[in-house]
Amino acid sequence: MKKGWIIFISIVVVIIAVIAIVGGKIYMDNKKLNEDMKEVVKSNESLIEKELAVYDTHNKIRSVSIDYDTVEKSPMGGILFQGYVNDDKTLTFNAGLKKNNSEIKATNTAPKKKLNVFLEEKE
Repeated sequence: MKKGWIIFISIVVVIIAVIAIVGGKIYMDNKKLNEDMKEVVKSNESLIEKELAVYDTHNKIRSVSIDYDTVEKSPMGGILFQGYVNDDKTLTFNAGLKKNNSEIKATNTAPKKKLNVFLEEKE
């Protein structure tokens, strides 16, 4: 009877160890993917600035900042994130990056309502 309990406990410990190892691997892979996506966004910030310039007919945008906590993988492929302009976190926009062949392009770049109103107003 005692030998049966030892075998049972050993099997349970092995199963828990396997689950912990697999879970840790998945967590680390997701963390690395997130860090890699943030690096891609950082290195292609100029693409977003160019996309936002289309909406900036009165040259009001002085700086563009990315909220790196919002960087996520798009279900359709690519990277989605949010940012803001002129160091004002209320003037926000949505944006994305997608790789076509070997070239990275900005996609889905659109100012949110408050930023849109700000950009349309004349000074």
